[in-house]
Amino acid sequence: MTRFLHKIVLMTLVATVFCNIFSINVGAIKKEDIDSAEKIICVVHRGDWHSFPENSAEAVKAGGEYGFVSVDIRLTRDGKAVLMADETTDRMVVDANGKTVSANVSDKSLAELKAFYLRAENGSEDKPKTDCRVAGLEDALAQVSEESVLILNTTCADFETVYAEVKTLKAEDKVIFRFNSDSNSDIIKATSGRNDITAFGNYQGNIIFMATSAVDNTIKNGMNIIELGSANENGVLYDDFLMDRFDSQGKAMASMVNGRSGERPDNERGWDNLISKGYSVIETDYPEQFSQYAAQVEREKESLNYYIDLYKSTDLQPYTTDTENAFASALSTAETVSAQPSSLSELQNARFALQSAYDNLTLGEKKAVTLKFEFTIGRLIALVLCGGAIIAAQIFFFKKRDKSKKAQ
Repeated sequence: MTRFLHKIVLMTLVATVFCNIFSINVGAIKKEDIDSAEKIICVVHRGDWHSFPENSAEAVKAGGEYGFVSVDIRLTRDGKAVLMADETTDRMVVDANGKTVSANVSDKSLAELKAFYLRAENGSEDKPKTDCRVAGLEDALAQVSEESVLILNTTCADFETVYAEVKTLKAEDKVIFRFNSDSNSDIIKATSGRNDITAFGNYQGNIIFMATSAVDNTIKNGMNIIELGSANENGVLYDDFLMDRFDSQGKAMASMVNGRSGERPDNERGWDNLISKGYSVIETDYPEQFSQYAAQVEREKESLNYYIDLYKSTDLQPYTTDTENAFASALSTAETVSAQPSSLSELQNARFALQSAYDNLTLGEKKAVTLKFEFTIGRLIALVLCGGAIIAAQIFFFKKRDKSKKAQ
């Protein structure tokens, strides 16, 4: 195929992508996508609280359009799970007259709490009363579609009670447990033997051997995602050495909402940097913007795959060795980047490098390849051992032949 024809095909591809620019559904993420090697997962923090009150059933429904939804769980006086971030109701809850309800969540029954209303967005005294009510776990689960999952932020101490309610509601397939605990061993202990649920591992800190141990134990115990957090922007949690521990198993999660993502901003620049570090599950307060970024990633991956398919059958025989090797390297990198969760910048760089390497292919003679053997201690030892083995074999067969002659 000529380069001119390549350009014609590329123009067709661009037109197709442009026509479908708004048809990419990056929000259609299911629980099984946890195991997907290529999928970037958006976790919507406390639901879409820009449109509805945080942790409301309405926010859960709206947030489900973008991916997984994380909500905060607390227990009421009667041992029921209610969606509330704080120990008290002061920030979010008002009565029918819009007056602040000041109480401990654990001092109220679920029925009492559900009679109250929620302030707009993320609450506080300057936010008005809405028509949204305080939501119980059952209310939230009723809003979870087939394209979403509810992530329950709870404690190890409350887990048994919340787990029992999830079982009663037959909602095991709709939820993932996420523990407000820095002890990964406590999380593993709490979920041990519970094969009917999914849970996240957790490590918060900056000590490499503890981080690698947490990753290894998380994967070993069947938890496919581990949340990692540190305030250190260049700490061990963002190093290739740690990411290599996943070895195509499991995913690394980062939260942009609690200052434990190396204080990276909750925007495209922060998301792109974390994804390029190996994180493929991102919790954000800005799901709509993240969805737009993820759509860009999907389009860029389509473009990169197009060039990979277009160029990989190129006959490299007429080209010089140097330009052939540069092209082969760029193609290999592009295939690796495409096969894993990659950031927008990584995909763009891989595509640019591949296009440039193809355009720089130069006609000419191949360089003569001279094989060189470099002596090293390891190779010298191997050579001696091989020589010894050959001599030993010769002696063995010589003695065997000599015995055979004597026996005759």
